[in-house]
Amino acid sequence: MALLVDYSSSDSDAAASDTEPKAKKRRLQASLPPTTTTTTQNRNRNTAGHTTNSATSPPPPPPPPKGSSSALPPLPSAFHDLYASTVRVSTRDDPALHQGRKRQNPHVVGHWPSHLYTEWHPATTTTTTATGASSPSEYETLTRLLSELSSAAAASASLSVAPDFLKTFLTSDLGAPLPLHISLSRPLSLTTGNKDDFLDAVRAALTRGAGVPAFLLRPTGLEWHRTAESARSFLVLRVESVALDAASEKSTGEKKKNRELTQLLRRCNAVAQSFGQPALYAFASSAGGDDDHRKGQTGEADTGNGSSKATLMDVGDAFHVSVAWSFEPPTPELIKITRQVFETGNEPYRDRVQDMRIGVDGIKAKIGNVVTHIALPEAGTKDLFGL
Repeated sequence: MALLVDYSSSDSDAAASDTEPKAKKRRLQASLPPTTTTTTQNRNRNTAGHTTNSATSPPPPPPPPKGSSSALPPLPSAFHDLYASTVRVSTRDDPALHQGRKRQNPHVVGHWPSHLYTEWHPATTTTTTATGASSPSEYETLTRLLSELSSAAAASASLSVAPDFLKTFLTSDLGAPLPLHISLSRPLSLTTGNKDDFLDAVRAALTRGAGVPAFLLRPTGLEWHRTAESARSFLVLRVESVALDAASEKSTGEKKKNRELTQLLRRCNAVAQSFGQPALYAFASSAGGDDDHRKGQTGEADTGNGSSKATLMDVGDAFHVSVAWSFEPPTPELIKITRQVFETGNEPYRDRVQDMRIGVDGIKAKIGNVVTHIALPEAGTKDLFGL
């Protein structure tokens, strides 16, 4: 009776390769792809006790083409929250480590610098117009705008500014695109004992009742804004809601530029003040808080107590996106050059900027170096009570 011998797979291949006629083996190897042939030969040599030459190993498979089902998906938006803070390099406030900037609220052990805002990531991909022409991305448009403004200001005989007087918020020190933001609070300072309660209160304030559904904004203009607290000038894009309050416009004849942002600000301010923190954009017509004023066209500094000569503005006009900053004051000449570059520069910046859309689907609460995303309900949704 024949005995059954249990061979391993490699032994079986070796036995088969030894018993197959050489001509048949050559025909079989010729019909295989190069990679498969090389692999088979290497496996046979290993079976025979030889060492495989790494130079004949099969090359790694090529990466999947873009757009294929095996391509990696884009990073979720919450991924950016994990790296929203820079690495702390000093245990004390040192302006030399931050381009000469000073904290509005000096660091105190046991206190957590905090901020409420909504975030905007300018698109980095080009778009195609109806005529088939390609248009630069939002990020590229804003970058070119700042570059042309810096060059025009440095070349002006009326200004004495260095070519790098303008510091961008668009790009990190390593050249990576950065998100921009619209503030919904002043810089806050929370204690270890109340920071968790503050976050719970903000979440409850933004989600209770019908809440404020997700909405769209658009930039309207480029202006300079000077703050006395930080002794810096900010180059900002004013924003307004895409969906204007039609009912209010019909009844009063005025458009409410930022009805959604104003509602969110009111709720954020209420929470901040309940924790003994200052309110943002609390005007003289509001209850409590400091006055704030519009300074974009005059370049006047904000005194914070209502003594500035600038005209009081409606809270809906105050919201903005900071795109750059400088220690230079916004002189009339700098304001003039900024307007010229924005409206009649080498590229149609004004049209491109006003065509941008800023989606607001949630609020960021940054406490220390931890960022929490509080989502807004989708437009058209109702709460439990149908409101």
